[in-house]
Amino acid sequence: MSYDLEKYREKRERVLGVKKRGLGFAYVAGLVSLAILLGLGLVVIPRSIAFLQNRQLEDAIYKLSGERAKAELLLAELKGQDGVREVILDPHGLRVVVTFNKEKLDTARISAFFLQKGAQAVLLNEIGHHQRLHTMKKEAAQEMGQ
Repeated sequence: MSYDLEKYREKRERVLGVKKRGLGFAYVAGLVSLAILLGLGLVVIPRSIAFLQNRQLEDAIYKLSGERAKAELLLAELKGQDGVREVILDPHGLRVVVTFNKEKLDTARISAFFLQKGAQAVLLNEIGHHQRLHTMKKEAAQEMGQ
């Protein structure tokens, strides 16, 4: 009959004075990996949600001609349309940025809206909403640096 190590393990540890101290490696490794995953989740998840909410948005930049008061009334009516998220008029009253959902609306329908209302509007540019926000951040950083 061979000697069974497991049978006398506890007695041997008591005699030799071996004490279990601290946390096990698996427990510490689990805590570290959990902390890393939670940290990455806190960084990545909000950005992913923001991207998914804004991925269908486009910005159309129009140049309006005419009175500012008439343009403001027209833009208030445009903002009420389905698919239009935001309408921004620049301080000079010449350019308008229309943020819209490209699944529900397109620039042709916005241009048709301006023609229907008798306003002269020229489409200057159509860019993605994220790209416009990124460009605005870069311009603001350059202005702060100068």
